[in-house]
Amino acid sequence: MSRFSVGAMLKENIMDGRPSRMKSYSDYEGLVIPPCGDFTPHTSITTRSPWMPVDHGSHASRRSSLHEELSQFMDYMAPTREEKALREDLVARITKLIQKLAPGATVCPVGSYITKLYFPTSDIDMVISFNQLYPSDAKTELQLLEYKIRRSGFAGSIDSVLQASTPLLRVTDATTGLEVDLTADDGHGRRATNVVSSWLRRDESGVIRSLVTVLKMFLSIRRLGTTFTGGINSYVLVWMVAAYVKLGAPERVSQGSNDVGDIISRMSSLHVGGRTSATASAQPAQAPKESAPALDLGDALLGFLRFYGRDFDYATKVIQFSTDNVRITSKPLSPGFSVGRYRTFSSTTQQYLLHITDPACPTTDMGCKAYGIKHARETFRDAHDALVELLGSTKTRVGRARTTDRGLLGNFMGGDFSNFVAERRRIAMSWKGRH
Repeated sequence: MSRFSVGAMLKENIMDGRPSRMKSYSDYEGLVIPPCGDFTPHTSITTRSPWMPVDHGSHASRRSSLHEELSQFMDYMAPTREEKALREDLVARITKLIQKLAPGATVCPVGSYITKLYFPTSDIDMVISFNQLYPSDAKTELQLLEYKIRRSGFAGSIDSVLQASTPLLRVTDATTGLEVDLTADDGHGRRATNVVSSWLRRDESGVIRSLVTVLKMFLSIRRLGTTFTGGINSYVLVWMVAAYVKLGAPERVSQGSNDVGDIISRMSSLHVGGRTSATASAQPAQAPKESAPALDLGDALLGFLRFYGRDFDYATKVIQFSTDNVRITSKPLSPGFSVGRYRTFSSTTQQYLLHITDPACPTTDMGCKAYGIKHARETFRDAHDALVELLGSTKTRVGRARTTDRGLLGNFMGGDFSNFVAERRRIAMSWKGRH
């Protein structure tokens, strides 16, 4: 098959939510992935983005900047008090159930539930440590637990994925419809959660959290947000954003350049100005240092899209993390190569893959399963160029009309949010019906 044919096949599978067998293909042509699945635009009618203020119509006195729209998006996606409560209740209920069905087992949430990088409709990841007095393999333990949960009436449905490299049970709560992914605890889930939390605490600007949230939705809309389809899962995305933010040279801030390349290198010394989101307000208020200019989130988003859509050399570079540091090094030519004490395992036949080490396990190459990375890169590049063009066009009346209802960010995201809004409302109503 030609490079284009392989790329087209992979694109079709991604949009249909199917995995692809890519190990036999050394390369393919990267293609732009449009909104699909639940976010497929169904009509030519443009609907208002749900995070946009109601007065953002054609008669609004002024248009919001991209920075302001990103802040509005963060405010909208922040869970309400009820949405937090229903998740806490679900975690408590399933914990109690598992402890009853598997005596001696312990269970705890990990991932976005702890780091607060979830959407109101997101699933919850939990890990189980089974009774060590009677050791058994994870698959057997989960099979037995699946049988017991089915009989308990707790689940509306259970998707058993026990043949995967990490066996899991995807349990859909009969009450709220939220999904809980249960896996056997191998220690990595908790370590990874702790490392992400540590980096987020040090990110006083909040730019990592903001970019991860926006880009996570952008990828999800295109079914590029999971390694099941070859996309970039949330954990890898966190570290892509962290690397982009932290690898800058603070001394270049004083240059005051507005060039996107310079913006990339200035990120680590900036603070986010104008943020009033629930996430930001939950942290203790601190006055920014006088020497730290305010960061425009729109510039930060454009910088990320350009960095991973154009500038980063996937074929020759490696992003290496420790628990508290990151650097970019050159990629050796041999498979299973070592760089210092880091080791990755990707084959040299797929040099297009993103090579990025796991801060929670530095010998692991997190990018090796994201075989759709060339489509992600092309989609980032296309989104960057379209957003730059749109920003320029807002200086004209025709350009402003394009952003009347969807806004700059809505045009960047693409897709129809009707299903998302309806599902969020349904989950909230299911909670209100019980309380």
